[in-house]
This record gives sequence, structure tokens and C-alpha cells, in this order.
Amino acid sequence: MNTLMDSFQEKLQEVLLPIATKLYSNSHLAALKNGMTITIPLMIIGGFAMLLAIPPVPADTTNALLLAWKSFATQYNEPLMALYNLSIGAISVFVVLGVSNSLAHEYKLDRMSCAITSLFLFWLTSAAPIAVEGFGQLSSMTFLGAQGMFYAIIVAFVTCDVMKFFFDKNIKIKMPEQVPPNVTAPFEALIPAVVLTLLFLIFNIICINLTGGNLAALTGNIVKPLISASSSLPAVIFLSILLSLFWFFGIHGNNMISGVLTPITAANLALNADYYINGVGSPSPLSGAFMTIFGNWMSYPAMMVCFFLIAKSAQLKSLRKIALVPDIFNINEPLTFGVPIVMNVLLALPIMIANVITCTIAYLVMSANLVNNIYITLPFTIPGIFNLFLGTGGDFRSIILWIVLFILDIIILLPFIKTYDNQLIKEENNATK
Repeated sequence: MNTLMDSFQEKLQEVLLPIATKLYSNSHLAALKNGMTITIPLMIIGGFAMLLAIPPVPADTTNALLLAWKSFATQYNEPLMALYNLSIGAISVFVVLGVSNSLAHEYKLDRMSCAITSLFLFWLTSAAPIAVEGFGQLSSMTFLGAQGMFYAIIVAFVTCDVMKFFFDKNIKIKMPEQVPPNVTAPFEALIPAVVLTLLFLIFNIICINLTGGNLAALTGNIVKPLISASSSLPAVIFLSILLSLFWFFGIHGNNMISGVLTPITAANLALNADYYINGVGSPSPLSGAFMTIFGNWMSYPAMMVCFFLIAKSAQLKSLRKIALVPDIFNINEPLTFGVPIVMNVLLALPIMIANVITCTIAYLVMSANLVNNIYITLPFTIPGIFNLFLGTGGDFRSIILWIVLFILDIIILLPFIKTYDNQLIKEENNATK
């Protein structure tokens, strides 16, 4: 049995470790992951503002507290929604700044020049101001939110790559050595910035004449089928398996695939918010922290419950005391490396099975509109059940869903943990002889 497990682990290592190395070393994916992370505080602020502005209060409620909340939301709806509109509603603005800043850092370019140039090009070709009688010059926010996110990423990538090309070829305005770097940097970025402006302006004009929409609209139409495919149930199952496999090798799975996954879940979260506020578009289950709420944030606490129910080995009995509090707040490393789950097929396999099953059921339930989809981002340390409840706008049905799936995880994990506990007891008994 051990020989078979060892062979299985070796095969997985041969396949996964090269993939992990390439993902980790890719400059664009690293910039995407770090750049999207910068937007998290704004997503949380916008989410809480939306929750306050649009409380989940039934029309026929007589509860004094809920009525007071509803009255507060009505009175202060405008400033609260301003917080939402300038954060989640304009998330692409911060994405283009964050991603270009991060990629410029990877390329060792001047970060401010790249970020400002990227923002200018993005705004020019997605929300160019137009004259509106009585209001002056106005920019449309249509593509400043979730709809323009992938275009914002493309603009950031193109801007930094073109600037890197010019700097590598030493095509820049050279200033005397005595000039301070903060003065030199803008002049060095001038030539590539002018070239980029002309290229984006020309392509945008051509795009408008041919399609009737700007480059942001064209990009949105192109990636829409890709987003739908990457947000499908097969994609969720594949991602769940991939996350578990990375963790099995002690590699931070979320960090490994966040460069690919985060733009999708962040865009879907913003689109879900538009749906629940304005009834625009259609919601997607794969949004926000879906993969972790119904993945390790559920299966690891379920494993901890199993430890308290049946564990008799000294190792698991001591570990449950140490790991309990971190596990409640979604910090799972004490269990991952303490049990260990790393390179432990006996426990890693049932956790993978549990994650796939719970993610699948949750996806189907949310797709059927039996439970709201996640449309609010919360700090990752909020326990899974409360993260889901608040993330779905206070949908009480989400609590029922979480409890049912949590019990299912316990049922799946229990026999495997019992077997592992018996192994540990034998090892401990042999060590004392």
C-alpha cells in the first residue's frame, strides 16, 4: 500500500512541480496576483457600503432593529452608494494602476510612470469624456467597473511591455547625470508614452468606426465567452482539484493560481453586485471567496471536528489544541503542516473529494437561485459560515447550505481520519516499546 502511495506521489510531483515553478516565476502572473491584491481594501469598503445601503430587510418586517437599519439606509443611501460606485463600481481603474505598478516593479521600471501612463491609456479608450449639455464633460462608468477589468489588465501589460522594450533598446530622452531620478523618470518615459498614446488612439478610432464601440467594449465581447467557460461547473471542479493538489505538495495553492483565478472571481463579484443592485446581467456562483469558503475553509474545520470526535493518538489530540483557534479564523497552515496533510495521501485525497463535492453542490444550488451568489468581499479571517452569510448580502439560506455541506464534509472525512489516527496510535505504541 505504501509503495503504491509513494509511486502516486512521485507521479504527481513530476507533473505538478514544473507547473508550479512556471506559474511562480511568470512575471505577468505575479504582477496580476499582486496588482489584484491591492484592490482588496477597496472591494471590502465597497461591499460593506453596499450592504449598509441596501439592507436585506423584508418589506413586511416589524423588527425595530431592521426598520432602523432600513431608515438609515434610505436617509444615507447617496453617500453610501458613492462609496460603492467609486470602489467596486470603478474597480478597473484601480486594477490598471495596481497591475501596471506591480509589473513595472517586476521589470525594474519606474512604477509611477508606468501606472500613470496605463491609467491614461485605459481612460482614453474606455471612458473618454464627452460633452453633455448642462453638465460639461462627463465620462461614462460603464467600462470603469467589472466590464472593463480584463481590458484594464491588457492595457497594463501592453504599457509595461512596450516601455520595457524602449528602455531595453535605450530609446529614451537622456538627461544629464546631475538631474535627480525623480525628474529624469518622466522624461525617459515620454517617448514610449507618446508612441503608446498614438497606437491606442488610432486603434480605438478604428474600433469605433468598425464596431460602434471602443476597445474596452470589443475586449469585453471577446472575453465574455471565456469568462463564462472559466466560471462553469467543470472549471470549478478542475480548480478545486488543482488547489488540493498544490496544497498536497506544501505549495500555497491559492497563491499559485490566484493570478488566473482572481481576475475571474473579482469580475464576477462586481457583476453580481450590479445584478443585485440594478438587476443588470446574470449572477455567477464562482465569485469572491467561493473556492475557499466551500473548499479548505470548510473541509479543514470539518477535519478539526473529526479530531475532537474520534482522535485518540497523542499527536492529533495535541494538535487540535494548537490548531483550533487559527482554524476557526481560516488559518489552516497548522493543520496542513502539522497533521501533516502535505504528502499524506490518506488525508489529502478525502479532503480533495470533500472540496470537489461541496463546491459542486454549492455551485448547483446558487445556479438555481436557491441561495444568493457571493457579491461582497470580506476579510479572509472571518469564519466561513459568517463570510458566506455576509458575502451573500445576509441571505439566511446560505447558513443552511453551509451547515448541510459542513456535516457532509465530516461524514466524508471521518473514516479516513479514524484510519490515520489508528496508524498514529500504532506508531506511538511502537515508539514506547
